[in-house]
Amino acid sequence: MADSEATSVDARPVELIRALAVLAERPQAGHAAVAEAVGLGAPADAGTYARLFLFGLHPYASVHLDAGGMLGGEVRDRIGGFWRAVGRTPPGEPDHLSSLLILYASLLEEGAGRVSPSGYEAGQVLAAKSAVALLHEHLEPWVFSFLDRVQELGTEFQVRWAALAGEVLLAEAAWAGRPARLPVHLESAPPLPDPRREGGKAFLSGLLAPVRSGIVLTRTDLARLASALGMGTGITQRRRALEDLLSYDPTAVLTALGDAALESAERHEGRVATLGATGAFWADRARMAADLFGELAARAGPVEHLEEAR
Repeated sequence: MADSEATSVDARPVELIRALAVLAERPQAGHAAVAEAVGLGAPADAGTYARLFLFGLHPYASVHLDAGGMLGGEVRDRIGGFWRAVGRTPPGEPDHLSSLLILYASLLEEGAGRVSPSGYEAGQVLAAKSAVALLHEHLEPWVFSFLDRVQELGTEFQVRWAALAGEVLLAEAAWAGRPARLPVHLESAPPLPDPRREGGKAFLSGLLAPVRSGIVLTRTDLARLASALGMGTGITQRRRALEDLLSYDPTAVLTALGDAALESAERHEGRVATLGATGAFWADRARMAADLFGELAARAGPVEHLEEAR
């Protein structure tokens, strides 16, 4: 976004973004009115929210961008640093989607001059540029893959929420323009390890890190796969479930993972025109993973390489 375009910040859907942020939080009083105001109908109850966002798809940037697929760590620290750089004290969960959307809306509002702490045009330009930086560096690198999965796994309300959030954020990405470079979160992310060279332990860890595999694997995905293979659906820990599945029928499991990776790649490829290098990164990661899964499946799978991971 050029300096001359700073006034266009005034046209951004600030209140809609705030509403989407509120609805990404745990259900509480007032959510029904917010959901109704944006045309999403009755929101999910606390139990439904927990099943998806607490035990399945975690709405934290760090889980999706950390090389180990873990909550917190360097990713959260980096995002906390951004909060401080724009003059805010980081909240307890600075990388939660709700927190990031609220910060984004606040920066847009300042950039439009409606709530500018300095009262000077230079302050508005800085806030507008900060909003774009937040979008490029800390939202675009993970939020679309997260929202894709919500639309696949969520309830009717959650699907509607994710679809609207994806539509709004993709429009914001188009407004902001493509990032000039690959975001640091992605630039520093290692690829999915090949178990034939790096061993089964590294391979399993990489599978659970979306930024390395290009796919977001949930307990629900693994439970469905186990059920299809006749293994039951009692999935608790994803890592152990992957070990058991790959030992039971490596060809079928790797083929299923390959199909999921190709689907992920196709979704990301559809956004490359808007997201540029960020969209291409995810599409490439998913296609590379699909190729690896195909090679392993063709050789009866990496069972012998997984023994060390047990």
